[in-house]
Amino acid sequence: MSLWPLFHNGVANGLRITPDAHNIDNTWIIFNKTKNGSDPQMEHAGFLLALGLNGHLKNLALNSTFNYLEKLHEMTSVGILLGLSAAFRGTCHPNLTKTLAIHVEALLPPTSMELDVPQNLQVAGLLGVGLVYQGTAHRHMTEVLLSEIGRPPGPEMENSVDRESYSLAAGLSLGLVTLKHGGHPAGLSDLNVPDTLHYYMVGGNRRSLTGSQKDKYKTPSFQIREGSCVNLDVTAPGATLALGLMYLGTGNKAVADWMAPPETQYLLDFVRPDFLMLRILSRSLILWNDIEPCKEWVEGQVPSTIRPYCMVKPCHSLDIDYEAMNQAYCNIVAGACFAIGLKFAGTADKDAFDTLLYFCHMFTSLTAKSIAELAGKSTIETCLNVLLLSASMVMAGTGNLEIMRLVRHLRRRVGVSNSPIVTYGSHLAIHMALGLLFLGGGRYTLSNSPSSIAALICAFYPKFPTHSNDNRYHLQAFRHLYVLAVEPRLVIPKDVHSDEICYANLKVVKLNGTVINIKAPGIIPDLNTLVKVALDDERYWPVVFKRGQNWDLLIKLLSTTGYIEVKQRAGCLSYIVDKFGYHSQLARTLTQSEVVPWDPSASAIMSFTSDESIKLFCDHFLTTERIDLSPVEAKLRQMLSKITYDAVVKDKLIVIVVFTSLIKAILELNRSPSTLNMWQLKLISEQVLSKSVSNLI
Repeated sequence: MSLWPLFHNGVANGLRITPDAHNIDNTWIIFNKTKNGSDPQMEHAGFLLALGLNGHLKNLALNSTFNYLEKLHEMTSVGILLGLSAAFRGTCHPNLTKTLAIHVEALLPPTSMELDVPQNLQVAGLLGVGLVYQGTAHRHMTEVLLSEIGRPPGPEMENSVDRESYSLAAGLSLGLVTLKHGGHPAGLSDLNVPDTLHYYMVGGNRRSLTGSQKDKYKTPSFQIREGSCVNLDVTAPGATLALGLMYLGTGNKAVADWMAPPETQYLLDFVRPDFLMLRILSRSLILWNDIEPCKEWVEGQVPSTIRPYCMVKPCHSLDIDYEAMNQAYCNIVAGACFAIGLKFAGTADKDAFDTLLYFCHMFTSLTAKSIAELAGKSTIETCLNVLLLSASMVMAGTGNLEIMRLVRHLRRRVGVSNSPIVTYGSHLAIHMALGLLFLGGGRYTLSNSPSSIAALICAFYPKFPTHSNDNRYHLQAFRHLYVLAVEPRLVIPKDVHSDEICYANLKVVKLNGTVINIKAPGIIPDLNTLVKVALDDERYWPVVFKRGQNWDLLIKLLSTTGYIEVKQRAGCLSYIVDKFGYHSQLARTLTQSEVVPWDPSASAIMSFTSDESIKLFCDHFLTTERIDLSPVEAKLRQMLSKITYDAVVKDKLIVIVVFTSLIKAILELNRSPSTLNMWQLKLISEQVLSKSVSNLI
């Protein structure tokens, strides 16, 4: 029961190492093992996967990789293969391809020696191929993965366990390789990829096998007899998601219509209800630009012929299959909400959040009602988990209180004896949602770029395990691939004088001209959608980042600390000290005035600045406590007070030094004239005269 939790714990520890960390070399990785524990190898296996997700596994030497693999420890090999694939994502790395080929039988020649590779390792290797060849539309890999979705059981006793997870991994891997290549598949037209995937999705008579291993499967399986038709329970999920990722954002109506939900009760009997969730999700991926963050769009995905019979008291006089209708309704709504979560991942969009929260509360209220029996409590539980994850994706890194309350409410069901539907998978989904909500302690959020969407689908696949060792439908190691979609977008203003974090208003301008105001510290939208980020606050001097000018500086700031150094305007206080701006309002009146007091007090000057040197200058030279000043000294103090007040209020402290030196030079003209002082006065007069002449012109 503790093997997979130990693996997950190892991943969690490995993710604590920042991607920018230095000295994570080959030796450090090998010797970083726990001395005690029930199974230190399991934790180290998860640790290796985390290093791959962070990009540090690139430093692992080839012979060290071989040493790990030759131990034949299944989970260590899974961590190594997935970690290396994530580290070398989209590179077509030749050595890594050879390593993966050893564990994926379809990539080997037909005459090769048969290797006893564990099922979980084959599944990890299959998705690893998709990661390494992500977005390349590589012809050979596409052909191999397409055939592996429908790999038959056999020969004899082989390939008969956990076939669903293998086919799903092949489909996800194919979707990664052909990501967004549906509209113009370069060199893939003769493979008929969409047609074959449609066949795997809707069924039909079994077609002849292709690929290097076709002769091997002539011998049927001794355990499973599937008949003459393709087994949709195995092939449909992978094929559906592969089509969605392949045509992501293309708006292809023909392929999107394949995913449309059945319009009649008769047709509903031909589609498994949980597959409807995947179909609606894939349909929304294809029609990406049509996704709208509103309840009407979600409800609009449910066919009008089904909607009147959903979540209502059944009328037994009608010949209606209420169970099928309600199961379809729940899954369609969950699939549409999952699509909204993906499109608005990390944006904290209010409309998307309100929509998802509405459906979360709707499904939460259903769990305690007898009407839930219409769809089955396990169906409602799965849909509720999907909705919770979708809402957390939108609000990732914000620590939203409403979702946290919902998580706390659902988490209280631990150990409820009369609730067999609340499984290990339910708590896995709930805790993943909580983790997303406080991603990186609020420093990180999710990206919604195409590659990130693919990683999130792999991680949050809506089929959750029933117990801790359940990998039948989805390998648990894939749950950590969400890390590939994580990015830092937290902006933290820091006062340049006090070196303390402060509040400030940010103005963000999108590419379409939309202006958003954000209270910093806060998470800004995806940089690919922005044209300008500016600190626009009346209490601080402006700081502006523009695309094409200093945009690289903003990217560097976000990827390191996120701190933007800001300078407080004269007379203004921070939002912590002066919450409502009463003092700042008075200060603005004084700072914008053209009138300078004749003899301002030292306390009035010090209230406008926090500079220590000015405070010392006021204490020692401008204080009015001394009454034994000569008329010359009193006049000098009054002059310096006026100059200092003007400089502090206008936030030009540098001129105090200039004026002090100038007054000193004038006073020394009578006592001890020098050529240096004469030249200084001459330079200043020339500067002033040239400025006044240019202003007149």
